[in-house]
Amino acid sequence: MEILKLFDRIEKHRKQCKKFLSSSRCTDEIRPFYERELPASDSFIDECKFTSIDFETTGVDPKDNYILSIGGIGLVRNSIDFNTSFHYFVNNSKYIKKDSAVINQITPEQLIDGKDPVVAVVELLEKISGGIVLVHCKYIEMNFIKKTLGLEEKDPLPFIVFDTMSIEKNLRRSEPNPDVRLVSIREKRGFPAYEAHNALVDSLATAEVFLAQLKDLFGNKRATVGPVAERS
Repeated sequence: MEILKLFDRIEKHRKQCKKFLSSSRCTDEIRPFYERELPASDSFIDECKFTSIDFETTGVDPKDNYILSIGGIGLVRNSIDFNTSFHYFVNNSKYIKKDSAVINQITPEQLIDGKDPVVAVVELLEKISGGIVLVHCKYIEMNFIKKTLGLEEKDPLPFIVFDTMSIEKNLRRSEPNPDVRLVSIREKRGFPAYEAHNALVDSLATAEVFLAQLKDLFGNKRATVGPVAERS
């Protein structure tokens, strides 16, 4: 059993978080989030704190782009809980680009009363740390969180990540170059069209896709964390 744990992605991440907690890089502001216990590989997903999130940003590369809005919604016992939904703007108005404004319809005027970027991300961690976080293309949200908090790329984050893009690629690995954009996955699976490029709506759309993927992976069996994490 101990040997198997050496190859357990979740166990490895849990250890990395504990190690980070004892390092000088873990500031007092984020320390409480790393003190929360993370799910294990054999934890049942329907017993875990679970949140689907999405960011709207000025671009995909966090090195020279910024978060404009954050949205999310919780899943409770494998059902979407609309009472847990949240959405807020982030005051990065001076960084808005013409291209991003056209795509996501977010203007500088909307961001003036938005949250300070660090405050916004810390508030997000208050909601999601110690649980499972669902995203579509984990590179974006994970790296923007790290950039905003001044963390390095190698630093772990205090939650388990499920990525619907990676899961879909795994489920369709026999197909050459499958289209795994969120809108395409939803169309292929028969979900209704939705208003893209709104962080809350995208988080809901991602949650709906994940529940369908979970059915593909487990059927009527009770789902555990490990097999999904391995596909993420």
